[in-house]
Amino acid sequence: MQGSIIDLAVPFFLVLIGIEVFYSFFSGRKVYRWNDTVADLSTGILFSLTGILVTIFSLWLYENFRIFFSLQSLFGIPEIPLGNPFTFESGKFRFHFADFAGWVFVFIAVDFVYYWFHRATHEVNFLWACHVTHHSSEEFNLSVALRQSSFQRIFEYLFNLSIAFCGVPWQAFLLAHGILKIYQFWVHTRLIGKLGFLEEILVTPAHHRVHHGRDPKYIDKNHGGILIFWDRIFGSFAREEEEPIYGLTKPLTTFDPVYANLHVYEEIGELMKKTESWKDRILILLKPPGWRPVNIGPSLFPEEVDRKRYTKFDPSVSKVRTILGVLEFFVWTILSLLALRFFKSGNVALWKLFPVIVYLIFGFHHTSRVLEGASLQKKAIGIFAAGLTILSWILFFL
Repeated sequence: MQGSIIDLAVPFFLVLIGIEVFYSFFSGRKVYRWNDTVADLSTGILFSLTGILVTIFSLWLYENFRIFFSLQSLFGIPEIPLGNPFTFESGKFRFHFADFAGWVFVFIAVDFVYYWFHRATHEVNFLWACHVTHHSSEEFNLSVALRQSSFQRIFEYLFNLSIAFCGVPWQAFLLAHGILKIYQFWVHTRLIGKLGFLEEILVTPAHHRVHHGRDPKYIDKNHGGILIFWDRIFGSFAREEEEPIYGLTKPLTTFDPVYANLHVYEEIGELMKKTESWKDRILILLKPPGWRPVNIGPSLFPEEVDRKRYTKFDPSVSKVRTILGVLEFFVWTILSLLALRFFKSGNVALWKLFPVIVYLIFGFHHTSRVLEGASLQKKAIGIFAAGLTILSWILFFL
């Protein structure tokens, strides 16, 4: 399996995060914390690990849907021209307008569908459960861009079947979608102010800061990927006034990347248990986050944040424990990168990677416990050692 354009961009992401860390330190603006950043990167790595099967199956489904159910196959509409718009032939530069228009259509379609998917993840509860991980940090920096849900791609690719219906081949879709995701990385920063006329055209850091705000006036605003037009057209646009308070209206008081992925699913399950009406159970899934059936109680709405009294979740732990947690995180990261490398090389059977992924998920969970100051049990060392021994046997001897 070949790497995607996003894989090629990851080293640049890490370099830019490093630059932002140093600039924020020397400028006196504290926008990073070790514990929160480790949580960001841990969720990003779990996103990559769990995405191994999701991406393969989703692209297979996408391409088969395009082949059998696209406008071209159903109604005989001509294929979208997606050749090179700019060529140099016989000593002359040539511009191919049809191909250029085809690529413009693909990028606009990908951005448009992403807007509606992104908006749906904020307005439909069961979709919010697959997106909430990205909003659960109380910081806003470039590492937050990598804080992704392990389940989001499952639903996102279903929305993208509409692009397959238009007849866009999966290679063209994946390129445009990858560029959209790369663009979104840089808008996760507090260190870039407003950008003049670009604020009227593109999603900028100021627009995306609004999107991550938990202040009532900022909730569910600015869902665009690259273009801000969609928010303006469909009534979900808001300008940044004062800097937002970041995170969830009900803050996530843990750095555990596993619980960050699951806590809304847990909440949905608990709500369903409290009502005997199947209609209300379905509405719990489909209504906006915070909606409650009458028999459970009043619906929840965002409340103004008292900025003078507001404090972030930031447990006090010793420097030794922080260093231990960060070093442990690097160990799991290295093992994760090796697992991904084995998978993409095609030299390791896929079934062998399942126990590796489970082991790594447990490892990142343990790291969060270290950084939160939880009491650590000596048997954890034995579990890690035994797990590593078993996985080594599976990978190299079976």
